[in-house]
Amino acid sequence: MAQPLIQRRSPIFVPSSFLHDVVVVGAGPAGSVAALSLARAGKRVALIDRATFPRAKTCGNCLHPRTWEIWDRLGLTESFRSLPHCDMEGFDIQCEGRPVHRQDFSSRGPRSVSRYVLDEWLLGQARAAGVDFFPSTTVAQVDAESGTVQTLAGEFRARLILGADGRNSTVARHAGLMPRSRRCHRVAWQATLPAPPELDRHIYLQVFEEGYFGYCRFSSDKAVVSLVLDARRSHDPAAIVRRFLPQLPDQEWLRMNPITRAPARVGRGRVWLIGDSARVMEPFTGEGMSFAMTTALLASNAAAAALEQDRVAPALADYARRHRSLYARGAWVNAFSRWILARPWHITRLVRRVPFPRPVLALLSRQIELA
Repeated sequence: MAQPLIQRRSPIFVPSSFLHDVVVVGAGPAGSVAALSLARAGKRVALIDRATFPRAKTCGNCLHPRTWEIWDRLGLTESFRSLPHCDMEGFDIQCEGRPVHRQDFSSRGPRSVSRYVLDEWLLGQARAAGVDFFPSTTVAQVDAESGTVQTLAGEFRARLILGADGRNSTVARHAGLMPRSRRCHRVAWQATLPAPPELDRHIYLQVFEEGYFGYCRFSSDKAVVSLVLDARRSHDPAAIVRRFLPQLPDQEWLRMNPITRAPARVGRGRVWLIGDSARVMEPFTGEGMSFAMTTALLASNAAAAALEQDRVAPALADYARRHRSLYARGAWVNAFSRWILARPWHITRLVRRVPFPRPVLALLSRQIELA
């Protein structure tokens, strides 16, 4: 287990000059990767988060095989290998308890790592590179023109601000980048539980009328259950899971919403968005963190160029173009999955009559296993 980080309280800042080149708001995987990359490029980086680390996070804990490219690029592969983990060997899709598809991975599959461990590890890498970290620091206001972040602890000023504070991004809202609100009736729930001896190293994906859940190990003795439910039909995640896992012990459940949200504009003036702040992925295919960290690398490269050339607008335009291209190339299967899984009652009624469509299974198999 990674050792807890030493925290320090945020000082009160005097807004007389730019004290950092970049302020990154949100110390999850996207924020920590962006901060790490910029610090290694010689930039003065402040990383702030409202939480105190390490902390729990609603997540399925599975890292898509694409993340190995990110660790290689950052020189973190061997360090990542040493984290407590579980290498997934395949996946099973079931519909209302009925087996639909089982597949073993033919190559390196996803790796399951606790977010409690993963986020602390990435944050530690960023701090080792020289990033100034300020936990328990809540954002109150963001000014995209002046590069000012007002917090309850004081004022941060920087030449650029990167918003990595998730799907309900405070940075996006204050900078006028959040898309128009559309009501989302789906909510995510997650619980950590002791791994039963009979649980193998497959990811189990169960679809039912109220939504779907994923179930897998993330260490030798722990497992995670992550649900996406239609909140209009049920609010009791434990009762639903026990229909399929009768021996599920009583656990504390973490909650998160919305699951879906329209993509945001990726930037305005000195404020740019990365990760879930800019675009949210459907959790089913396990690609969320790999896309989030890739956008962090795209943004940090563009930000470094903007700072060196003192030309923010062209760099933001370049980041926006690369961001669009990334999702256009790689997210269409995820978007298709989202369209299907937003209507789980239609799937269950269809599968009761006919086999699950093989083309859909082929698409999902490729997206989950893609190395």
